[in-house]
Amino acid sequence: MMNARSSLQLALLVGLLVSIVSIAVAEPEVAEETAIFRALRDGVFTVFADRGHGTAFLVDDSGLLLTNSHVIASSSQISVQLDDTTRVWAEVVAESKLLDVAVLAVSPRVVSGRPVLAMATRGVRNLVFEGEKVIAIGSPLNQTRILTSGTVSKVEDRAIISDVDISPSNSGGPLINTDSEVIGINIFRDPLLGGAGVSGSLPVSLAIAVLEIGRAELARSDAPPATRLPLVPPRSYPAKGLEWAGKRSHIEGNYVVDGVPGFEVNIVTPPRRHFLKTYIQGVLAEEQQDHETEVGTDEDELYDPLGDDLREWREYVGDFAPLVGIAVTPEFGETGTSSFLNLLGAVAGVATASSGPVSVSFGYHAYEFKGDLQDFKLLEDDRPVQEVFRIVGTMPVPVETWSDYKDDIVHHGVFQYLPEVFGAPDSEQLHFRIVDLKNPTRKIDVEIPRKCLEQIAVDFEPYRMMLDARKTELVVGREER
Repeated sequence: MMNARSSLQLALLVGLLVSIVSIAVAEPEVAEETAIFRALRDGVFTVFADRGHGTAFLVDDSGLLLTNSHVIASSSQISVQLDDTTRVWAEVVAESKLLDVAVLAVSPRVVSGRPVLAMATRGVRNLVFEGEKVIAIGSPLNQTRILTSGTVSKVEDRAIISDVDISPSNSGGPLINTDSEVIGINIFRDPLLGGAGVSGSLPVSLAIAVLEIGRAELARSDAPPATRLPLVPPRSYPAKGLEWAGKRSHIEGNYVVDGVPGFEVNIVTPPRRHFLKTYIQGVLAEEQQDHETEVGTDEDELYDPLGDDLREWREYVGDFAPLVGIAVTPEFGETGTSSFLNLLGAVAGVATASSGPVSVSFGYHAYEFKGDLQDFKLLEDDRPVQEVFRIVGTMPVPVETWSDYKDDIVHHGVFQYLPEVFGAPDSEQLHFRIVDLKNPTRKIDVEIPRKCLEQIAVDFEPYRMMLDARKTELVVGREER
């Protein structure tokens, strides 16, 4: 029989084992920042506009969002991605460019049940104090709703300075204190500093008046539709397939849509982009490799600018997005008046020269863009096809030379679509329509050439094979269960 001392030792041993097991299975302690992030992240969204994307956050269950004015500046279309499955239209209902604040509205149906972020309304000097811990939620790189945190460094009348990492795509997102209050709207960081540096946020109390204007405007108008818009597919283009497809994307003409008056139109796919990058970098590397060979550098140590190009991590910065882009660039050339004057000068020169040797000086050259992109639509039998993204930017005038005169500035754009939109080469007619600001009464309707559709099909073969393999894996997995 076990004596009292043995029983006590056994009890202590069992207790110790129970404690060890309890420690092993105990839930890890959740950091304060993590708890706040988990509670509020579903009320922070990604904003897509003509010139890029940023962040917005929900401030009213009627569908009102706050963001930066520069995020949506001069955009003809604005959409908001709420999560990995939902993107909807948004409209501007109030804006202050001076404060860099915009109020957006989305359908209240799509934000029902999502957290409304509480805003601190007290004065700037009482909003936050130096040394306080704060967090930011935003959409940098190719990500949505990620957490960064830091400490307030200084409080100004119109800015909260902190060491929270604010990238351009974080613009418009909330700066939140440890009481889960929004105290600022993230706006800027010092681009001259290396690393994260310091960032600036607008004190949220300064945006209250703009928000009230937006609330009154929304009460007088209809909310935007809750129509679901296409999203970037969850599976990226396979990095291993880029090289295979890239070798089949070298025929430039297969990516060019000819016969578009005033514009150059090119098809862009992930393999084509990879091919062009590889080609350009390869050309630039040839001279460097020649120099290295001359000094006896081993072949396996020669400069290789393409070594990192196919790293699989690049999908997280959006390099492998499985989308087809249509790039629309205004054509640049000599003006009609300039050509006419130079033609007259040439004729005069020939006429003068025929009567004896003379020195003729002419060469007035004025250049302009032949078109100016106002709008672009892809159509399938006259039915609009919704793009995933559109980026519209300003086209700078090419570098001036001493003999040329240039005075023009226009817009160009890239419009990205899901690859299945282009279907088989013999599918229903796909064409696009361009509205030219320089000549708005002119209709520019051009069919997508068969050669382009065939090339798109070739370029996306590795992507289709990957999806088919994934479907097979899922079916086999279900059967085994």
